[in-house]
Amino acid sequence: MLTVGEVNSTFAEKGVDIKLPLPTHFLVKNLQVLERRKVPGGVGLLLSVEFINDNGEEVTDLFHCEGGVKVEGRRKTETAEIQQPPLTDLLPLRSKEEFESDDEVKSYLKEAISHLLQDKGYRLGERNDVDLYFERQEQGFFVSLAVRCDESLLEKAKRLVELRQRHGVDNEYGLVVPAFQDSLGVPLLSQERWMLRNQEFLAINRIGVYAVDNWNPNLLYAFTIHPSPRDLKKYFMTTGPKWSLVRSRYVLGRSKKKAAGIESPSDG
Repeated sequence: MLTVGEVNSTFAEKGVDIKLPLPTHFLVKNLQVLERRKVPGGVGLLLSVEFINDNGEEVTDLFHCEGGVKVEGRRKTETAEIQQPPLTDLLPLRSKEEFESDDEVKSYLKEAISHLLQDKGYRLGERNDVDLYFERQEQGFFVSLAVRCDESLLEKAKRLVELRQRHGVDNEYGLVVPAFQDSLGVPLLSQERWMLRNQEFLAINRIGVYAVDNWNPNLLYAFTIHPSPRDLKKYFMTTGPKWSLVRSRYVLGRSKKKAAGIESPSDG
């Protein structure tokens, strides 16, 4: 058996920039590519992975992974329109990337995650130990809202781990953040480094990080695990490939702003 890290290295050797969203020391018993398709910036794979977790349990799960493909020493890029995700109704779009205050961010995140979960049949409940709580057929979804990927977000993640230990593994637990936080003082590079540092901790404890697109509240991206319910898993498998295109456009846009001398204070 290979470790997750060795599987990731194998993908890299083949020129595919794809990593399994699992701790690198987990052992992989079986991996099957169920679907392969082009996505903006590279390739998307639907993988069925059988692995052994830290408790010695054999687990089989589905993962939609996407990444760039290197062609003759360069990364293959494509352009495509960003399609709307599968939702019954759509929220109105925003006209700008920036947020004026932390309260505005939290209000936006609350609206986006509430709209998604209620679209999938969840109802809003009441709890004092979490920002938002939803329930569907006796399964709960505990949600913590966070403005920035920083130490305060890690503390929120730890509190969700405590809730998971208290209320059980049959519920869902997630952190909801804005997809781009430059206007809030956290550059994209710092944000992505935070994810890399904490990805293993989050994956082991089954804590999702769901990022809301700054312009489109109908687009949420799963930065760690996917939720277990099939309809939510399908939603995030649909939005996952869009992240590469959205991120590429964002980076290109900021590069053009810097070249024009109109970068924001947080860029420095």
